[in-house]
Amino acid sequence: MKRLVNSPLKVIGLLTVILGLLGVLTFSHFFFVGIYLIGIGLLIYLVDYLILKLIRNKRVYSAIQAILTTAYLVLAFVTYMSWQEHNYIVFQKEFKGQAGIIFGIEGYPELPETKFWKKTIEIPDNGIIITSTKVEDIPSTIRFAFTDNSIVDYRNIDWEPNFEIDCILNDSKVKSWLFQVKGEESTAVKEVMTSLCNEISSNTKKSVYKSEYSPIVADSRGKYLWLQSKDLISLPDGLGSLGIYRAILTGNGFNDIPEQIFEIGTLEDLIMAVNPISEFPCNLTRLKRLKSVSFAATRIKEIKCDLSQLDSLEHFDLARNELTAFPNQLKTLPNITWLSLNDNQFTDFSFIDERLDKLETLDLYSNKISSISSETEHLGNLKEFLIFDNEIDSIPDNISDLKNLEKLEIWNNPIKYISPKIAELTKLKTMRIDDDNLTQVDKENLKKWLPNCNISYQTRSEKEVTL
Repeated sequence: MKRLVNSPLKVIGLLTVILGLLGVLTFSHFFFVGIYLIGIGLLIYLVDYLILKLIRNKRVYSAIQAILTTAYLVLAFVTYMSWQEHNYIVFQKEFKGQAGIIFGIEGYPELPETKFWKKTIEIPDNGIIITSTKVEDIPSTIRFAFTDNSIVDYRNIDWEPNFEIDCILNDSKVKSWLFQVKGEESTAVKEVMTSLCNEISSNTKKSVYKSEYSPIVADSRGKYLWLQSKDLISLPDGLGSLGIYRAILTGNGFNDIPEQIFEIGTLEDLIMAVNPISEFPCNLTRLKRLKSVSFAATRIKEIKCDLSQLDSLEHFDLARNELTAFPNQLKTLPNITWLSLNDNQFTDFSFIDERLDKLETLDLYSNKISSISSETEHLGNLKEFLIFDNEIDSIPDNISDLKNLEKLEIWNNPIKYISPKIAELTKLKTMRIDDDNLTQVDKENLKKWLPNCNISYQTRSEKEVTL
């Protein structure tokens, strides 16, 4: 044991190895730190051995030992304190709701300087700090406190360190740290960020941050707005000047159609899917050129307004809303040709009547429909019928009503019987169906009845294993 600690370097080497072993034994995020420290400790022992072999003068040997030991201790202290560098975020007493620090806006005060590895940032009463300091220039670690020194439950504070808003009309963006102190919902910081974008567009403010990718994208039809999964609750002004034909706002926090969308007189496609919209926006009728709209995976359960003024609207998407009843106001759409109702809770076709006779595409997959009932008489113009993943066990005689059908997707249904009248679907080009309960004779008949149709079979049990 004495040989392990008979020099200053050996002492700190042994202590480093012991500290590393303790880190390894925790089996936590300190495990790899422990491995690193063990390596350093063994390296110190190697350095001590080399000094002993190469330096014969005792005074020189002692001096080198003292210098290296002191240097190591200083380095270890600086490294440890650097690990301790953090932002000390101080909220006002009993603060609740959203708070945030908006970075990189020129002309605003810088954040306080770091003192002894701690930058104290006191959040004001309104919860918002705007600063010219860049987020890259401050520590990435945070600790929380309240001005009354009350105990902080970190589980009640959410921190989103990478929230940003593209200003859309220019290449600037606004970046922030968002804090949500549980107890009260608020969107104050996001609203201020949107207002800053408006000021940047009017050249009264300037952000140091630029957008890496423009949210304005182009395809063969023209320009469109892509703002998917940005956690937005508002949009900047001036969108009408963009001349876009589509706005994709999927996966945000909009409770309604943003007012700025109505500025876009050229808009034809509006996708508001996966937003917390609970009441159907009757002002949709202001978008006179609208051809397609999606409110999939929202909270809409009913429609209370007349949609007959939307005479240009052709595609309506209400998928993934857990609907059990069809919103009858959809039937006031005069020219609807495509209806998406997949992933709901419909059990039958009873909602179909003559007002939907212009439908060319009907998506009803992933519902709980058990039969293809007589309402097919109103679907004589249907070209695509997607009804897979339901509970249908037969294709009945009335399938012949669908005389213009070109595509039938009916797989993942326990089909046991197919009516010979399916032969009347002379325009059918593709069909996909499960063959779990079909005999070889059934398949041969189907091919005979539909000689010009590409029929694909799949076995449900094999598909489920694959999935």
